[in-house]
Amino acid sequence: MTRGEYRSARETLNWTHEHVAEVLGVGRSTVYRYARGAIDVPEPAARLLRLLVLLRLTLPLRKFEDILKHLK
Repeated sequence: MTRGEYRSARETLNWTHEHVAEVLGVGRSTVYRYARGAIDVPEPAARLLRLLVLLRLTLPLRKFEDILKHLK
C-alpha cells in the first residue's frame, strides 16, 4: 500500500491517524511513518484497511460500526 493509498483509505474511513493505529494495533508513530511514506504498510494491515474501506462503502454505517466493535 502506497502512502497515497493509505491516505485515501484513512480519508474514506474518516479516521484520525490515532484511530488507524488503534485498529491496526500499532503505535502512533508507525502510522505517521505510513503517511509520510517512510515505511510501507505491511500487507496484512493493508489488506485489513482495504477490507474496511470496502465495508464502509457498501454497508450501512450502523452495521459497519458493529463490525468495528469486534476489532477492539
